[in-house]
Amino acid sequence: SICPRLKEFSDWLLKTMASGNLEAIFPAATREYAPVVEELWNTAAIQATHSRRSELGMLPSVASYFLERAADVLQPDYEPSDLDILYAEGVTTSNGLACVEFSFPQSADDDNDISDHSSLPRYQLIRAQARSLAENCKWLEMLEDVRLVIFCIALSDYDQFTLDADGTPVNKMLQSKKLFESLVMHPSFEHMDFLLILNKFDVFEDKIEQVPLSECGWFEDFQPVVSRQGNNNSRSRNINHNPSLGQLGFHYIAVKFKSLYSNLTGRKLYVSAVKALESDSVDAALKYGREILKWEEERLNFSCSEYSIYSTEASFSSH
Repeated sequence: SICPRLKEFSDWLLKTMASGNLEAIFPAATREYAPVVEELWNTAAIQATHSRRSELGMLPSVASYFLERAADVLQPDYEPSDLDILYAEGVTTSNGLACVEFSFPQSADDDNDISDHSSLPRYQLIRAQARSLAENCKWLEMLEDVRLVIFCIALSDYDQFTLDADGTPVNKMLQSKKLFESLVMHPSFEHMDFLLILNKFDVFEDKIEQVPLSECGWFEDFQPVVSRQGNNNSRSRNINHNPSLGQLGFHYIAVKFKSLYSNLTGRKLYVSAVKALESDSVDAALKYGREILKWEEERLNFSCSEYSIYSTEASFSSH
């Protein structure tokens, strides 16, 4: 339990949130309430409740990050760090499209004739909010010349729920699966390669030790065999070819999506595990996407060369 003073504050805060006035009150009162929020978060009762957060379906996974820094975040002169911005996922001013252009630094494997940064290949990443991808979304047709579709799913969503348009609770992983299927089958993406990013691998590794993967109905047949012998260090497990439960779970989910994609298209799905808060992990995933584009270019070039050599035979082909 919590003391009467903090309980009174908590009740008031809940009523304020329910009334929709929280945003109007807190900007002007941050200095006054910041110490109270910090004190409330540090109480034994709240910490005990948070330790069972897997049972609280609507509690964001990033809650502890911001609550532990409540006093700093609620300061009038607070400026978010890069990590704060990354943790503030889902905060956006638009439900439509966002675009960023970038290039990769030159590496030893790149062509030697690239002498300056301006000559490096440029890539355009177009981000679409999942909630804006309605069934009859018209602007998907505008993306028919996109060369690679990168679809992101949080591995840790397997036991999380959200509300659909009708207010019915739906498993987030199953919701992502449904959206994935709709995009794969969309006419604009019929011949495009897909790269599936399975994000939050670090969160997933911790969660799967406490919450079984079978919490998601699609994964009910997951029955891993994990050896408990030897060193528990993840590096040692990799050296001894003894994968962790998290690694087994990732592989299982990747195969599930690969099989689904193959059944829908007859093609190969590319998959990568990512820890989005680690820049090296994100960089590796984007470079993997670049390699996929290169492979596709080489495949097309080879096909064109083959066609030019055997053009007479190819013209009579029935395939």
